[in-house]
Amino acid sequence: MTSLGPVQLLLVQTGEEFGISERVVWELATRLPSARYVVDTWLSVSPGMNELASTLVERGIGVERPRPIRSGWDLRSRWQTWSALRRRRPTLVHVHAAWDDLPSHLPSLAWLAGVEHLVVTAQGAIDRVPASSLALLQQADAVTLPYSTGIDPLSRAGLPRDHARVVPNGADAPDESAELPAAREIRERLGAGPFRPLWVCASRLESHKGQAVLLDALASLAARNLGFVVVFAGEGSQRGALERQAAERGLASAVHFAGVVDSIGPLLLAADAFVLPSLDDTLPQVLLEAMARGRPVVATAVGAIPQAIDDGVEGRLVPPGDAAALAKVLTDFHQGSDAARQMGERAQDRALASFTWKRVVEGYESVYDDVLGLTGFAPSGMPARTSAAPRR
Repeated sequence: MTSLGPVQLLLVQTGEEFGISERVVWELATRLPSARYVVDTWLSVSPGMNELASTLVERGIGVERPRPIRSGWDLRSRWQTWSALRRRRPTLVHVHAAWDDLPSHLPSLAWLAGVEHLVVTAQGAIDRVPASSLALLQQADAVTLPYSTGIDPLSRAGLPRDHARVVPNGADAPDESAELPAAREIRERLGAGPFRPLWVCASRLESHKGQAVLLDALASLAARNLGFVVVFAGEGSQRGALERQAAERGLASAVHFAGVVDSIGPLLLAADAFVLPSLDDTLPQVLLEAMARGRPVVATAVGAIPQAIDDGVEGRLVPPGDAAALAKVLTDFHQGSDAARQMGERAQDRALASFTWKRVVEGYESVYDDVLGLTGFAPSGMPARTSAAPRR
């Protein structure tokens, strides 16, 4: 607590659909200790945020949905935003957004409204910081990223390296007993078994996610008469092209396109391995969820994925776009199920030790303490805890 009582914390979200930024807002709003924080949220006016807004209100958390500021000439929206900030007078504003959605107008309005501290969390892969975001990042007390590889672009943009902190995203510890019946039904329905493993690839069906490379690798296995069944979970612009590729490679009976899966847990639990052939990525939450269920991972060594997976320990890493390397690893998994199972056990241990939402919230609390002058800080990795912030 500050000398005047609990911290008045405002969590600001700008996305139009529920994604990882919105999930982090939910976890912080519902997990931060009420003895230390009074939490309010700002959500976008998009219909995609209606359910999140309703559930936050049901939990007794304040929700406002201010009009977006479309340009510097949108004086009405600028006035409404300033007025809302002035009325709430938060001690700390924490902005959560994808890089393209960072609100460039916020620093000046927050300063005019008397906001004392600003933290920015940016999600998604980045090679170069957008020029429109520089003012926001420069005026923030701290910028947090879910992966260490994002620090270099910030440094190239002129921000001090110790301005950035790394707080990874998280995953829930699953209730496997509740998910097991549905997982068994999935395996039975798809005909998965000891000699026909089930591999799950859950990601948007877009070119940079690499599903076409996975289909090339699977065709190589099929040519050697190795049995398998694969589920692609997700939608995207490449679905039609991928379905045609699967049919042309003779994989139509072994590859299933499930579309968007509302509850991914049972499907991940049903899998013998989780496969993520991305050409470019950060550290997808679904990968952490697969690890939390004890699934070994086959993924490409891109983005922050090597922060969670050590090759040969929790899973296997291959170069992006290398169908032959991917086929070799999948063949090894097919023929060495015991070794794969042991990798899955280590993956679960790693996820539950380092990537739970409880750890994520503790990481952000450490950043808050530093910004508020309550602790020292660690400039890289998960921020270190001190006795100033009580554990739950």
